[in-house]
Amino acid sequence: GYGSPTFSSRDKEQSSKTSAKALYEQRKNYARDSISSISEITQYHVEHLTTFVLDRKEAMITVDDGIRKLKLLDAKGKVWTQDMVLQVDDKAVSLVDLESKNELENFPLNTIQHCQAVMNSCNYDSILALVCKEPSQSKADLHLFQCDEVKANFIHEDIESAINDSKGGKPKQRLETLRMISRAESAIPPPPRAPAPVPPGTVTQVDVRSRVAAWSAWAAEQGDCEKPKQYHDHEETAEMMAAKIDRDVQILNHILDDIEYFVTKLQKA
Repeated sequence: GYGSPTFSSRDKEQSSKTSAKALYEQRKNYARDSISSISEITQYHVEHLTTFVLDRKEAMITVDDGIRKLKLLDAKGKVWTQDMVLQVDDKAVSLVDLESKNELENFPLNTIQHCQAVMNSCNYDSILALVCKEPSQSKADLHLFQCDEVKANFIHEDIESAINDSKGGKPKQRLETLRMISRAESAIPPPPRAPAPVPPGTVTQVDVRSRVAAWSAWAAEQGDCEKPKQYHDHEETAEMMAAKIDRDVQILNHILDDIEYFVTKLQKA
């Protein structure tokens, strides 16, 4: 029959050392791989605001042109936003649906022509601008995102470092950039519970529109409150007031349209 193998105490000691070393190497590789996987992929919750085609004929050439157009759309209440995840890795920037986790867009790093953070320029105070152009496209697209949880300037730094590293830039920047972002984010105090007071300044289109809307709501409310008391005497007056409010709002909308048309004409000149 087959006899059981015998091990000397020296063999057992050597085997124990080998097992311990193998386990140590496995653990070291596991830790290194875990750190690598964490550092190579970052995800940010963003709000996609709009996408413009960069076209000289439409006076849409730079990021500033896009921000100007965004302000006009916002003043008219025509900005349709969508929450999503913006993901950055060593090959691409991709957009992922929050619920389904499906990839909506994928921008390889070599197709990103320009990346910029636009801070405190309008109602959207932390905008990430991405200018991307696939080889099959004749004109580049300008994508604008509002970034609240992690500010646009940090996401911009992340993307720029990923692009630099993808071009073979030395030394590698992205890992240190992510450490910097992590330190900066942890040092930022939480936002105040109450909104900051609005500083006095010039009246913008948004200010006018919001004030007209607020005044309209107040006037309508006052009209509803007074109707039971003075229904017979002032029913016609209340209707006239409602018509006047509606007319004022229409006039304001026409003025805003004229302003947009005038700005477009100036840009084309």
